[in-house]
Amino acid sequence: MLKVKISIDDGAGKKADIEINETDNLSKLVIIQNVFQLFGIDSDIMEMAKNYQRIGEAYSAFFNQIEPIEPTTINKIESDMNEIKEKLIQGFTENKEELETTYKETDDQPEFIRTGIREREDGTKLYRLHYKCIACWNRGNYWVYQDSKRTWCHRCQHELNVYPAHPEGFPNRDTFGNFFVAGDFKDWNLNWS
Repeated sequence: MLKVKISIDDGAGKKADIEINETDNLSKLVIIQNVFQLFGIDSDIMEMAKNYQRIGEAYSAFFNQIEPIEPTTINKIESDMNEIKEKLIQGFTENKEELETTYKETDDQPEFIRTGIREREDGTKLYRLHYKCIACWNRGNYWVYQDSKRTWCHRCQHELNVYPAHPEGFPNRDTFGNFFVAGDFKDWNLNWS
């Protein structure tokens, strides 16, 4: 639907806003003609309306003839994704036994990954700590001593205070397997009240 909105301001206090829809009758055109004459604009409103109608028809014809770009791009992306998905499924089904044995075995993981405790050659134990830096928002892990009070960010070297990762304190771990946390990280799955 063609919609025309006309705003006139002569700068001396005279203002007018008129809106015409394509379905409106001729009486609005006569009103617009009179408003234009009031502002001293000599223009043929009927000719202007015909021009707007021709412009609207030209736009409609143009957009009806053109095929939109987006659907073909989306279809191509979807077909590429489906092709990749099929290749992945095909690759997994060919080596199904190998995949199952890989994921069933946990012996190939280092013990400190499962326990969160790393033991040095001299017998000292280091405990897993996760941090979120309050200065640069970097995240990372460290292995710290049980009595560590501070650590630092890997990226910006900002000093961070060390806290137990569980509300009941050490040696309890949070749901991520951390003994300690630092900076702005806290496991909200636990009850910290």
